Amino acid sequence: MEDTLASGFCTYCGRQVMNDKAIVGNINVRMDYRSDLINTLKLAKYAMYDGDAPTAAAMVSKAMQIDPENSDVWYMDAVIDRRNAENDIIRARQFPSLGIFTEDEVSVYRNYDRSSGQVLFTMVLMFSFFAIFASLSIGVVFGMYYLIAGVFAIVIVVVALTYLNVRSKRPNIPRPVFKDEEDAACDAAYEETMRRIGGN
Repeated sequence: MEDTLASGFCTYCGRQVMNDKAIVGNINVRMDYRSDLINTLKLAKYAMYDGDAPTAAAMVSKAMQIDPENSDVWYMDAVIDRRNAENDIIRARQFPSLGIFTEDEVSVYRNYDRSSGQVLFTMVLMFSFFAIFASLSIGVVFGMYYLIAGVFAIVIVVVALTYLNVRSKRPNIPRPVFKDEEDAACDAAYEETMRRIGGN
């Protein structure tokens, strides 16, 4: 792409390509993607609130491509990628914030996709299959058919109760509310963290 162009189009797919370092005349043009980043972060937060893990992960990945030097992105990634959460939080503290997703919200959104309940339900299912297999073996060998019926009844009740418990326990996540005036607060938070980071 020529340096004098602020944007162009891919000759293969037709997608618009922005030139971050365009030079128009004697002026260096810097593209501002902050509004796109804010919208993507908001969509990611809504997806987390809805428990939609694939959409949340896709939005966070998109936000990371727009601006990887933003703390909100890394705090969200700490929620999505729990294995690297500690490193993500350390990395997030190095960058400015837009005030959309903070460090305090990492613990609030920790179980947004109900993964801990799913792990419990999976463990109950595995134990239930083992119990059924063991009762069938013992019941057939020793002629204790009442044992098989009893274990089946217990397994059905335990699995049903676990399923209902997992379904009823929605994570206590407050509904995200974004108003036009909050964008000004986001700008203020961004400027404040930039000033703080620049001062150190």
